[in-house]
Amino acid sequence: MSREVRRVALDFDWPPGKVWEGYLRPDRLRGEKCDACNGSGQTHFGWWLQKFSYLMGMLADDVRDQERGKPMHPWLVQFPRPHGHFVYPVPDDPQSGPGRFHIDRPSPDAVEFFAKLMNVAPEELAGEPFGRDPGDVVMRKLLEITGVDVSCQPCEGHGSLETYPGQRADADAWEPYGPPAGEGWQLWETVTEGSPLSPVFDTADGLASWMADPDRGEDWLPEETARKFVAAGWAPTAITTAEYGVVPGAEHAGWNSPE
Repeated sequence: MSREVRRVALDFDWPPGKVWEGYLRPDRLRGEKCDACNGSGQTHFGWWLQKFSYLMGMLADDVRDQERGKPMHPWLVQFPRPHGHFVYPVPDDPQSGPGRFHIDRPSPDAVEFFAKLMNVAPEELAGEPFGRDPGDVVMRKLLEITGVDVSCQPCEGHGSLETYPGQRADADAWEPYGPPAGEGWQLWETVTEGSPLSPVFDTADGLASWMADPDRGEDWLPEETARKFVAAGWAPTAITTAEYGVVPGAEHAGWNSPE
């Protein structure tokens, strides 16, 4: 769990573990799910096209997987009537067993094909996974060539319908806001949108002492480590400890872990 120290108002009172309301878009700005597309924002054909496009993109991924000695992705292995050939028993070898079907995996020209679609050099597709999604490129190229629009018309591709005129514009204009700033010291987790973990303390030492309390169980920290964490884990812009590197001694209880 990623944690950071924030300066909040001394009278800030928000339940620990509950995401701060300022980070959640109000329900009044949420539209109703579009039944025509089941909330996807595109037609049913669009979803089929996306699936096939992603399968095509996986052909290029598989070339890299072969280079790394990885097996073929199950989606490709289970594809109906895949390309391949039968391997028959070795003559005069009773242990060779019956014939079996062998899938011929994509050849390297698949990378060249997708590189040209993306208008990049094949070397740029050497990442794991690809820095660019071949499947997404396939779909966009096919739609560009045909001029077909697969966005859902009733919801205009949003996946939801307005419950009042101008709701979508209001939702686009909404911006999240943080808790009231002040002189207090408080520990927050940032894996979710953000929620407090500790009470608000009027001093940094107070927060450090709370963090070093053995009664907190596996989340406790040695007092010296807690003080260093509090000192490094606060800045006016709420910089997290990840930007300060590993705090000495913070290996206790998984601190400095991104998850």
